Amino acid sequence: MEIWDMLDSEGKNTGKVIIKGEEIPEGFYHLGADIWIINSENKILIQKRSSKKRLSPNVWAMTGGSVIKGENSRETIERETKEELGIELNMNEVKLLKKFRTGKVWIDTYFIKQEIDLNEITMQEDEVCDVKWATYDEVDDIFKSGNFIENRWEFVKDIIQDFINNK
Repeated sequence: MEIWDMLDSEGKNTGKVIIKGEEIPEGFYHLGADIWIINSENKILIQKRSSKKRLSPNVWAMTGGSVIKGENSRETIERETKEELGIELNMNEVKLLKKFRTGKVWIDTYFIKQEIDLNEITMQEDEVCDVKWATYDEVDDIFKSGNFIENRWEFVKDIIQDFINNK
């Protein structure tokens, strides 16, 4: 059973909690965290969500998940990347990209420049069914076709494009 801290409309912890799966009351939010992993070729690591996922099955996404009680968002991306892909992030290189609110979730979005060998990835079957490196344009096309998780790419794509163009 996952327990989430509930946040207010400003993204601040209210001291109240909710159990994953319960309906989040009006005016409250929970915290999620995403990591965009970019390699030296400026390709973005994306993963296809398992058909077993309740929300957004069989679509591409970045790595991420919900922040559980007692965790901060940096700890969440470290945990989720290890659980879902079996890889370790160089946490000294992780940078906060943006914080935004969508629906009932505040999202802390991070990025990292890191090399990852796809052959070393161990996918968590209940979460991930495929993984690949994609160019910015490929991710944008996947998003435009409706095959990328909603409410993520559109909030960060301009920042990621600036990062890629300036490196």
